[in-house]
Amino acid sequence: MKNSDQQNSLVHFRFGFVLLLTLVVMALDVRSKFLSDFRYYVESALYPVLVFADSPHSVGKMMSTQFKSHSELIKENEQLSTENFMQRANTLRLKDLEDENQALRKLLNSPVRQNIKRLFAEVVDVDPDPYLSRVTVNRGTSSDVYEGMPVITDKGLVGQVMDANYSFSRVLLLTDPNCQIPVIDSRSSVRAICVGSGSHAEIIINNVPRTADIKEGDMLLTSGIGGVYPKGYPVAIVTSVGISDSQPFAAIKARPLVETDKMRYVLMFGANNDGTDAEEYALQAKQLTDDKNILHQKKVKELIDTLSVKKGNKADNSEKKAQGADDKKTKVGGTND
Repeated sequence: MKNSDQQNSLVHFRFGFVLLLTLVVMALDVRSKFLSDFRYYVESALYPVLVFADSPHSVGKMMSTQFKSHSELIKENEQLSTENFMQRANTLRLKDLEDENQALRKLLNSPVRQNIKRLFAEVVDVDPDPYLSRVTVNRGTSSDVYEGMPVITDKGLVGQVMDANYSFSRVLLLTDPNCQIPVIDSRSSVRAICVGSGSHAEIIINNVPRTADIKEGDMLLTSGIGGVYPKGYPVAIVTSVGISDSQPFAAIKARPLVETDKMRYVLMFGANNDGTDAEEYALQAKQLTDDKNILHQKKVKELIDTLSVKKGNKADNSEKKAQGADDKKTKVGGTND
C-alpha cells in the first residue's frame, strides 16, 4: 500500500510540475516572445514529417479535383457547343429576317439605316451612394460615346449614359429612381413607363390603369417611344400586379432581367455622329426615291405605248374596212357597164 501511494503521489507531482512548467512557458512566450525562434526551428524541422503524413490526403484531394475538373470541362464544352450551334441557327434566321426587312423597306420606299455603332465596355467603378444606381465604364468621348447612349448586356437593357468625359462615362442604371424607360407588354402591347426603385431587384410601373391587361410573368420590352432606347429590347418581368377599387391605377412591380449589381461588361450602341453616314443615308433615300420615280415613269410610258398600239390597230382596221367597201363599189360599177 505504501509503494502504491508513493507512486500515485509521484505521478501527481510530475503532472503538477509539468502543468506549472507549461503555464510558465506559455506566459513567458506571450510576454517576451523568447521562444518564437525555438518554435520556428522546431516547426521547420518537422515540416517534412507533416508533409509526408498529410501526403495521402493531399494526393487523394488532387486526384479528385483533377477528375472533377476534367468532367466539368467536358460537360461545359458540350454545353457551349450546343449553345454555339443554336446561336448560329438563330444568326441564320436573323440574317433572313434582315434581308426580308430590307426588301420590304425598299418596296415601301423607306431607307434602311445601317449606321449603328457598338462599343464593348467594362464596369470599372460603382457609385457608393446606396440611394443611387450608377456605374462608371471605361469608354468616353474618345470612343464616340455621348450622353443618352443606350447600354445593354446579353440579357437585356441596362440604362443609358448620363455623363461622358474623354476616357470614362457614367451610366444611369434602369433601377435608379431618376431613370424612366418607356416599355410595352410583349403579350398585350400595353404601353407604360417603368421607374427605378433604388433596389437592384425591383422597378416600378407607374400610371397604369387598373383595367389594363398586364399580368404577372409578362415580359416588358422597350417601346421605342422617345427615341432614346431602340424598340424591342427586354427590360423586366412583371412580378406583382396590385389592384384596388379605391385607386385608379394598378400597383405593378417588375424584376429587371439584368443583375446590375453583378454585371462586369456592357455593350454601348447608338448612331454614328459623323457626316459620312448621314450623307450615305440621304443618298440612299434619294436613290430609292429616284428608283421609284423611274419605275413609275416606265409604267406610264408602257401604258401610253400600249394605248398607242391599240389606237393604231383600230385605225388600220378602219382603213381596211373603207378600202374593202370601195373595192366592192368598183366591182359593182364594172359589172353594170
